[in-house]
Amino acid sequence: MSKQKNIIRFILDGKTLEVAFGEKSGISPDISLLHYLRQAGHKSVKEGCGEGDCGACTVVIAETCDGKPVYKAINSCLVLLPMIHGCQIITADSLSEDKDGQAVLHPVQKALVDHHGSQCGYCTPGIVMSMFSLWKSVQHPTESIIKRRLAGNLCRCTGYQPIIDASKQFPATLRQDKFSEQAKETVRSLELIYKEIPSLDIEASGIRYFRPASLKEALKIRRNFSEAVVINGATDIAVQLNKHKIKISSYLDLSGLIELKYSKLQDHSIEFGSCITIEEMGVAVKSKFPALYEMISVFGSHQIRNLATPGGNIGSASPIGDLLPLMIAASARIELQNETKKRSMLLEEFITGYHETRMKPDELITKIIIPLPTNATLIRSYKISRRKDVDISTVSAGFCFELDQEGKLQSAKLVFGGMAAMPVRASAAEKHLLHKSLTRQNIREAAEMVYAEFNPISDARASAESRRLLARNLLISFGEDHNK
Repeated sequence: MSKQKNIIRFILDGKTLEVAFGEKSGISPDISLLHYLRQAGHKSVKEGCGEGDCGACTVVIAETCDGKPVYKAINSCLVLLPMIHGCQIITADSLSEDKDGQAVLHPVQKALVDHHGSQCGYCTPGIVMSMFSLWKSVQHPTESIIKRRLAGNLCRCTGYQPIIDASKQFPATLRQDKFSEQAKETVRSLELIYKEIPSLDIEASGIRYFRPASLKEALKIRRNFSEAVVINGATDIAVQLNKHKIKISSYLDLSGLIELKYSKLQDHSIEFGSCITIEEMGVAVKSKFPALYEMISVFGSHQIRNLATPGGNIGSASPIGDLLPLMIAASARIELQNETKKRSMLLEEFITGYHETRMKPDELITKIIIPLPTNATLIRSYKISRRKDVDISTVSAGFCFELDQEGKLQSAKLVFGGMAAMPVRASAAEKHLLHKSLTRQNIREAAEMVYAEFNPISDARASAESRRLLARNLLISFGEDHNK
């Protein structure tokens, strides 16, 4: 293991680069990947919103998995530079090739040109990179998949149809490009980086930045530097840095903990390591837990889902965290761990208030266990937002009903986000439904109790009255669907 400090390594433009942090280089550990790339001459990477909404800063990272590179589109504005240690970075500047003094476009770029998919061009490089990620990872993309992958790229000019048409033209045969030809060498180079510098310990520009390679190491740092802000995805912290200009003096970045990036299907539940990405989580639950998959499908954008993690989403304890109401309704449990012991609790018990939890200063969230629905379970998820994709919830809900053989309720959980300082259950409505059938009348009576039970705030997304009506109507909507 290398004892070097204050440096990271990654691949850019086919070369392994080493970046040193500190006064000599003028590079701070909290610089975003977006700003670093622009300083490095990759001007195609644009800053639009600084919060992962527009996609203009989209780049692709390649990481190794089972000896092969895996390509993921991400928002570079939401990534701190040390997070890409041991990765390959690909931008729109990196795609074309110079052959005999002539620029030869990548097939993705050529498809966009052939279908007139660019106008003003500001958003185009980010769109190209989302298309490139699709080209590298999906052999037969349907229009639905294409739209889902491009939802995180906003364009004011084209109307999107030429971009969709260009993506449909990708060949179904094995796709080869210069990155395919270089894949083995890329994997060797990335594995060498991790072998020589598995963990990061950066102290520069008044900032201490840790990126451990093992859970054991992370828990030791957590004990010794309990004030360090934990990064498990950074999609929330990066927005605070970009938009609110907050100053953070120490970070504990969990993005290097491979041992917490897993999913494990068991007989009656599915278990996730807290550092698995939301996108990978969605793949794991698609056939086993449709309600959770549907909520993940509208969790940010593809780029955000490639960064965000369930551990980060739970740890932030946001009252509008997309996954929380459904996971609480499903009786999800989490495991917390410090250097000497583990403890488990229901997610519902873990969150205690507005961004407040029962996590101790020396603990980390290590796993999430979600019971799988049975034949006697009805479970649904809902999200109301101003736009369908890449938007924060105004009101969200997770409903879970356990029915007996006569179709009457043995238990009911109605959990709402956006209605209080934390996700909350509609207890009066739950009691009203208990031991009854889910008829339209019974559900409408319970929905009126939902309306009366909450006292939400008014803000930029909705008034308090609107939130009460939305929460009520979500339960009515479930009743109508159930009784078709």
